[in-house]
Amino acid sequence: MKKLLTIIFSLTISLCFSQTKEQLTDSIVKVNRVEADCVGYGCVVSPQYTRFQKLKKKLSDKELIELSKHKNPTLRTYASLELIQSQKGNVPELLSTELRKNEMVETFEGCIMDVEPVSSIIYHEYWNKIRIEASRKIKGNNYEQDLAMQKALATDLTMEKLDSIIIYSEKEVYWLLYDRTFENRKHKKSYLPRIEELAFNKNNSYAFDYLRKYYSSEYSQELENYLKTDFPKAKFQTENEVFYLHSFIETLLESKKEKFKKIAIDKLRTDDVWKDRKGWFNTTLKKYGIEL
Repeated sequence: MKKLLTIIFSLTISLCFSQTKEQLTDSIVKVNRVEADCVGYGCVVSPQYTRFQKLKKKLSDKELIELSKHKNPTLRTYASLELIQSQKGNVPELLSTELRKNEMVETFEGCIMDVEPVSSIIYHEYWNKIRIEASRKIKGNNYEQDLAMQKALATDLTMEKLDSIIIYSEKEVYWLLYDRTFENRKHKKSYLPRIEELAFNKNNSYAFDYLRKYYSSEYSQELENYLKTDFPKAKFQTENEVFYLHSFIETLLESKKEKFKKIAIDKLRTDDVWKDRKGWFNTTLKKYGIEL
């Protein structure tokens, strides 16, 4: 009898401390931050991460998919990451949805706290997943693993769909996603009109560099005309555009042509937007022996 009472008491205590799906969901929303399994200087498992691990065990696949559509970006992010890792989610659909929503989320990984676009987190989760899987198949040196990872990015069909979504997005996309997209592979020729639009009409330096890399002879005149005529008049104001500006400045300076060097210097002397990141720009200028 005493043993039975002990068991009943233990079960009662356990049930009292067992959180429901709703309680776990509310707790995650209250903290409202996407935390990794390793946070802080001591690399401890975060309570927030643990909450989601408990929650996902209580969810069916259908409920997890529904959670990826939740109004709260933290819950959507956690659910989307799980769907990608478990191969249960439609990654292009997840990315497209988040590009439309265009929301940011606070993150905490290792010792770094940041605010990132949810779309970038989703894209990089899949990007990293296929790179890691490819590298694990190679027992050779780092160079061979790097080649395997690049091949995986270039040939994976889902990755190609994600990059297509980035290129054709009607909304401005986080600069790093453009950088990844135009580095992953040489895209279909049918993409060229859109890439031209990004490069020459939207002042997108990553699209511009893509044309320089793969179609330098075909676009030689357009590329030079842009740098000489359009770039000096272009407006760079947003965070994305500051990254584009820096990239164009480096392109002009690395050409070692005096006419392009002058265009770069004149642009920086007439625009102030870069001065919030003057340390970065000055480091680049110093590399080419220039001091403003």
